[in-house]
Amino acid sequence: MTLVPERPGLKKVSVAMVAGAVILLTGLACGGGGDNTVTGLVIEAVERDLVEIELLRVRDGDGKVWVFSTDGPVGISASHLRQHQVLGESIVVTYRKYRGSLIATEVRDVTDPGG
Repeated sequence: MTLVPERPGLKKVSVAMVAGAVILLTGLACGGGGDNTVTGLVIEAVERDLVEIELLRVRDGDGKVWVFSTDGPVGISASHLRQHQVLGESIVVTYRKYRGSLIATEVRDVTDPGG
């Protein structure tokens, strides 16, 4: 029978890695990366390409201006958003916070006239 020498340093590293992973996942589950929404009027929509938006500025009902970027398509084009801007029609932006920035994950028309 061969005995494998015990490596106490490895055990400490493994426990630390597991603890770190648990803390990270707990932080994400408790609102660190959760989705939020804001409803408002389009101030500016800058396209990245035909289907993606580079920058979106929205003014909510309290007058606060929200600035969003995107990581890919959000379900609506910049040209459609500019129509909303001209007509004064509200949109709903679903977003997440990441490293101090607001990342839009979905943008849609407001279907309920009440907001």
